[in-house]
Amino acid sequence: MQNVFVRINEKQFGPLSQSEVRNLVKKGEFKQNDLVWDDDDGDWTEAGKIEALQALFGKSKPKYVEKKIITVGGGKGGVGKTIMTASLGVGLAAMGYEVVLVDADFGGANLHTAMGVLDPEYTFLDYYAMQRDSLEDILLPTPIKNLQIISGAGGTLGMANPNYSQKLRLLEELRTIEADFIILDLGAGSSFTVIDFFLAVNEGILVTTPEPTAAQETFDFLKICLMRKLHRTFKDAPDILAALELNGVDNLSQLPVPVSKLQDRIREIDPNASAVLETVLEEFRPKLILNQVMKEEEIKEGLALKTAAAELLSIDLDYLGYIHHDNGIRNSVQGLRPFIIDNPRSEAA
Repeated sequence: MQNVFVRINEKQFGPLSQSEVRNLVKKGEFKQNDLVWDDDDGDWTEAGKIEALQALFGKSKPKYVEKKIITVGGGKGGVGKTIMTASLGVGLAAMGYEVVLVDADFGGANLHTAMGVLDPEYTFLDYYAMQRDSLEDILLPTPIKNLQIISGAGGTLGMANPNYSQKLRLLEELRTIEADFIILDLGAGSSFTVIDFFLAVNEGILVTTPEPTAAQETFDFLKICLMRKLHRTFKDAPDILAALELNGVDNLSQLPVPVSKLQDRIREIDPNASAVLETVLEEFRPKLILNQVMKEEEIKEGLALKTAAAELLSIDLDYLGYIHHDNGIRNSVQGLRPFIIDNPRSEAA
C-alpha cells in the first residue's frame, strides 16, 4: 500500500505515502480507529484492520530497535557484497522490520537488479541533479514487503566520486529516512568515498572470501580505514600525525605496523593524545563475514584475519561467521530474484 487517503476527525487527507502516514502515527495524530480508504472494498475502513498498516501500530512487528545504518564493504570486488546486502534486507523485512537498501556503488550500481527491479524509475542521479528533492522521493518499492530500495546510477559520469558536500548531504539525509534498518551496499576498492561511508555509520560489515588476494585486500581496507580515522582525529595536531607518519592523506595506505609500537611512541610524546588513540582503537570494531567457503579448513581464514587485525592494527575485528559456497546463488542472480527467497532451505541461506 504505497499511497492512501485517510480521514482524521472527519477531515480527509491524501494521498499520503507510507512514510507520511508513519510520521502521523509517531506524532499521535493518526490512530488505529482513524479511517483509510480501502480500494478493494470501496469504503472507509479502520486503519488498524488493514494488514498493510498494522505494523505501523505495533502489530506484526518485532520489538522496537533504534534505527541502524549498516554498510557492507570490503575492498575487493566479486566477494558477494551485493548478494549479502540483498539477503540481509530480505531477512530483516521478513521479520517485520522496515528496511531500506541503498546502492552506494556509484560507479557500477547493480543492487536493483539483484532485487528484481530492472528499470528503476528514480536513481541517485535524480537526487544529485536536484530533479528530486530528497532521498524519500527516490525510494522505490521492491517485490518484498517492508523492503524499499534506493537505486544507484550505474555508469553515470560524475557519480563515481561525489564531492564532500554531496557525501555530507547524503549521510545527513539517510538518517532522516523512516526505517528500522538502512543498509548500504558499497563499491569495490578503497577510495575515500567508500572509506568515508564505511566509517560514518553505526556498523560496518566486511565481506571477503578465503582466497589470499581477497583476505589481503580486506586487511588493507581495514588499515586504510584506521588511517583515515586517525588522520581526521588528529588533523589539528601535526606533531601527532608526524609521529604516526601520517603527514598527508596520500600516505594513508603506508601505515607502519604493528600499531602497538605507534601507541608507545605517542604515549611518550603526549599522554592525552595517547588516551584519544586508545579510544579510537577501542571503538573501531568492524564486523567480518567470510563468504563462499567451500572447505572446512577455509573457515580458519576468518580467524586468521581477526588475529592479524589484533596483532598488527590493534583492532578487535568481530568475526561473525561464514557462509557456504552455493551454486544456486548464480542461478538466482540470473533469474533476477533474491537468493534467500529462491533457495530458503539451502545451507548458504
